[in-house]
Amino acid sequence: MKLATKKLWLFDVDNTLVRDIEHPIPFPDAIRLCQELQQRGKAIGILTNVGRLSSRQIQSAVNGAGFGFDRDKTFSAGAAAAAFIHNRRPGARCFVISEGGATEDFIARGLDVTNNPPVQYVAVGADRGMTFDKLNFATKMVKRGAGLVCISGSRDYPGVYLGMEDTFIGERSIVAAIEDATGTKATIVGKPLPEMFVESAKSLGFRVTDCVMVGDNPASDIAGGKAAGMLTVLVRRDPGQILEYESRGLDQTPDITVDSLEEIIDKM
Repeated sequence: MKLATKKLWLFDVDNTLVRDIEHPIPFPDAIRLCQELQQRGKAIGILTNVGRLSSRQIQSAVNGAGFGFDRDKTFSAGAAAAAFIHNRRPGARCFVISEGGATEDFIARGLDVTNNPPVQYVAVGADRGMTFDKLNFATKMVKRGAGLVCISGSRDYPGVYLGMEDTFIGERSIVAAIEDATGTKATIVGKPLPEMFVESAKSLGFRVTDCVMVGDNPASDIAGGKAAGMLTVLVRRDPGQILEYESRGLDQTPDITVDSLEEIIDKM
């Protein structure tokens, strides 16, 4: 596999680096591997399907847990969705359903985030404070011709909201209501979409063949990484924390499977 020759290592966040982004308790083996990679001069980055937080917020939370990721090497689903829209219509007027994180990423990309028509794109992320008015407005804008983008694709996810720890419906479940009401199929932007992996590597100046994708989820991390041409590492974590994603028929077989990320050090 020639792991030692790989130049960029991309990591999933939830259940890979930390328990989850709202419980950023680090896995010691993840800290150890990241430290070893940095000592060897390797670039490390984050590639996550979390869309309710911005790339900046994710980097801050992960680094607060003891890691050392750079801001320009942190890629969220919100940032990927913003790039997807920007590449098709720079400066597009967008209505964004999110908890604020995706909105921050959209503004950073130069998109015009608005709550008023006309709207060229409706982007839907997880939003535990979503109202009927937001959902209804999004539906009306799609009926008027706005493109429909789903920020990541989880149907539900565990988390904490207003002090309550629970499982919450995800963006895929929210966007399903808009799809049903409008007859419009959403474009899902996030892992395992291979373009998310390719663009992340490209933006940092690396070829996908120089990259490793490390994650806990075969349907998102492994399927997308393999389809993009990266070497993939599956770390076995808590199976109860693995979120459900549509793998879109992609190969979910990892190149390497480990029970601890420290095993990777011995393979380099």
